[in-house]
Amino acid sequence: MIKIDEAFESPTIAAAFRACRTHFAAAAAASFLLNLLFLAPAIYMLQVYDRVVATGGKLTLLYITIALLLALATLALLDALRGRILIRAGSRLNRELAPRVLRKIASGGNDAVGAEAVRDLDTVRQTVGGPLAAAMLDAPWTPVFIVVSFLLHPWLGLFALAATAVLLALALRNEHATRAQMDGASRALGRSYASQQIVAARAGTVRALGMREPLVTRQLADRAVSLDLLQRAQFIGGRYSAAIRFFRLFAQSAALGIGALLAIDGKISAGAIVAASILLGRALQPVEALVSGWTGFSSALTALRNLAGHLPGDPADDAFERTRLPAPTGLIEVENLVVRAPDGSRPILAGATLRAAPGEILGIIGPSGSGKTTLARVIAGALQHDLGSVRIDGAPYDAWDQDELGAHIGFMPQEPSLLDGTVKENISRFAEWRGDDAAQIDARTVAAAQAAGIHEFIMRLPLGYETRIGGMASGLSAGQAQLIAFARALYGDPSVLVLDEPNAFLDSEGERAVVEAMIAARDRGASVIVIAHRQAVLQPVDSLVLLGLGRTQVSGPRDEVLAKLTGPRPTGDES
Repeated sequence: MIKIDEAFESPTIAAAFRACRTHFAAAAAASFLLNLLFLAPAIYMLQVYDRVVATGGKLTLLYITIALLLALATLALLDALRGRILIRAGSRLNRELAPRVLRKIASGGNDAVGAEAVRDLDTVRQTVGGPLAAAMLDAPWTPVFIVVSFLLHPWLGLFALAATAVLLALALRNEHATRAQMDGASRALGRSYASQQIVAARAGTVRALGMREPLVTRQLADRAVSLDLLQRAQFIGGRYSAAIRFFRLFAQSAALGIGALLAIDGKISAGAIVAASILLGRALQPVEALVSGWTGFSSALTALRNLAGHLPGDPADDAFERTRLPAPTGLIEVENLVVRAPDGSRPILAGATLRAAPGEILGIIGPSGSGKTTLARVIAGALQHDLGSVRIDGAPYDAWDQDELGAHIGFMPQEPSLLDGTVKENISRFAEWRGDDAAQIDARTVAAAQAAGIHEFIMRLPLGYETRIGGMASGLSAGQAQLIAFARALYGDPSVLVLDEPNAFLDSEGERAVVEAMIAARDRGASVIVIAHRQAVLQPVDSLVLLGLGRTQVSGPRDEVLAKLTGPRPTGDES
């Protein structure tokens, strides 16, 4: 059996469903009234055969027909109302879980896992708001129809009970037979989606290196595995659905036969014959609906378990309120920093230590693989460290709300990492969506672009700052994208500026703009940390740190460090 409670071991999932309990309670109440009204056709049949036909009462037939019409109209309205309630329940689940899923993606981690989490959330939302959820709410009322069948005659009740037991056994067997295939199909399809996403993001490289056909073949193989497993599950489910449909139709007809035998013996009335068939059909219908939709049900439960794995924390963590600290001056202190590789196999940083004071430019140099980029990402708050400490103005980064701290840090990674949006949105860090003042955003955006030396280029774009650029800076050259990313780092005059190879794609004019902006940031009191190997960007640094094997080898004033280096100055990028 699928263990539903596994998903609800996650406090986040449990809290989200608790937030929807009003919706579920209202839907359950509507289901109660619906299923009571489903008794109306059976009662109508009893009255027609036992009262109208026997007495020839045409007026009675008119009245009970009007009553049936009202009952069925009310039933239809309740059914529509329940559907709306369940749709709103799905929307409420989305409101509860989507912010946490999207924050987890935006906080870093595997892009493919994040995309899978969004798909899982949509699967759960659609299932909660769909007809399968309605069938699940109807299923508990099956015993009511069995009890009414017992009231007609014990033999009819026993037959209804036995038929329901057979259908439940078939349903459980269907779940057991398809569970492994559905889980495997979900995992394989997730891998396929992840591969497609990565290939699409690197399409240019794929074409240039002639990898298109091999990658297409690999993706087709991944999809074939998923679709094969899904097809097997659907074939098995189809057989069980057909068997259940056959049995339900046979059981309804058999109920008529049993009723006829009882009527011949004078144990029930003629009207009870048809009523018994209607009651049995209604008792078995939810079970049949669940089996028919079992593939979707299984997918939803798998998605729910996946979400529980993506969101294991307590939702109260998001609501944790920290003491609001004053704007930092920019003093950065890193002590014995340790960062392990994602697989935990080796340390990338193994005891790095440095200090960057306000009004100072600190350069970090070292050979390829020494941990420079990892150190820059930790200082910028883009990567969590495993051991050691990183402090700003004496306070650990954890003492800050990440978005508040990020407003005081300007970070320029090796890759520009621009996002889908306008030039202004990218430079302003999408401040418009944070609710910042529009005039202030415009002024800061233009000032940052001017400081980065990119303002004139932006003004030549078709729509200027409102020109839309695609993800990964499509439509821009590498140098243009890097200067826009540099302007983003300068936005709002941050007190800490972390630049990782800021001139990697720039010409001499671009380098000059970067150096001038670094000096300007230092002069206004910011601490500037720059990783570079080209002399032009390292000229204005006040202090140097030499990294080797993830450790601080030498640190101090620029001239003293250079004097201590007996060999050639370490150069190269970190891989």
